[in-house]
Amino acid sequence: MDYNTTQLLDEIRLLINKAALLWLTFIMSVSLLFTILCLYGVLPLTALWSLLWLIPIGIGLVFAVHFCHKKAKLLAKKQQISIMAYHAKHVIENLQQHFPDTYISDCRIKMRYLVKKGIDVDAALARLDDNVEQYNELVLSFLRESDKREDDLYDLMQADTLMQYGTKAHLLRVKANELGIINLTDTAFFHEIEAYAGGLDIVQDNWKKLSFELDETYDILSEYINSIGLKDNAVDKDGNCITFKKWGEQLQEAFHALETYDTKRAKTIFSELNKYQIDSDITNTLQNIITSIDDMMAV
Repeated sequence: MDYNTTQLLDEIRLLINKAALLWLTFIMSVSLLFTILCLYGVLPLTALWSLLWLIPIGIGLVFAVHFCHKKAKLLAKKQQISIMAYHAKHVIENLQQHFPDTYISDCRIKMRYLVKKGIDVDAALARLDDNVEQYNELVLSFLRESDKREDDLYDLMQADTLMQYGTKAHLLRVKANELGIINLTDTAFFHEIEAYAGGLDIVQDNWKKLSFELDETYDILSEYINSIGLKDNAVDKDGNCITFKKWGEQLQEAFHALETYDTKRAKTIFSELNKYQIDSDITNTLQNIITSIDDMMAV
């Protein structure tokens, strides 16, 4: 991607130089006239000392020209960044166009697997205004927190922390209900009620059932996520996931940073997004954007 603004910068510099030359010509003309008047006796020769004012004026003019050149370079660079942001944004949007329909349709097909496993996906989607991407984000969030959630519950299953156990069970019930996991929702609700009622023995006696359903849910949701593959989320080399929705939101944030000339933040976001291997064309485009930013800032 080549965004060359050398011609624009040269024209601005030429305009600055012409303006400076006009000022210099005017000053020299006035000084020459002043000198001629002194030589012909119209003005006393001592008046020539007043021409010393040309020295600070000349120095000031040199600094002014240098300052304006720096400003022109900065403006040209900003213009270059703005043009690059505009074109790059359209390139990325064109490359992204084929993702949403395929992504949504594939998810809906794969979601039938969840239904067969007793998960009420339709009810969950109804609560989310049929937003498939949001449902998948909730699934990913649930999977990331599963191990810690189960460990926390087990650690809190004590007489002096039973109320905290009830709070954790309540959060689990809410998360499970969001995803339409009926059995786990009911079991978590049972543990929540018994914990608040002080039924430690009952909670302990039913722990295996809750633990089993948590593990079973994890396996089911993991199978669903794996079945979607890259059409569910992008994965970097460290195994970190990001949904297309979140990836797109961060991409727009990067373009906004470019449009406001915050190249440092834009480059940081682009570099992070480029870790996720979504599509080879997009990866190459992002790398070209990063290279272009480096080239511009080095000028």
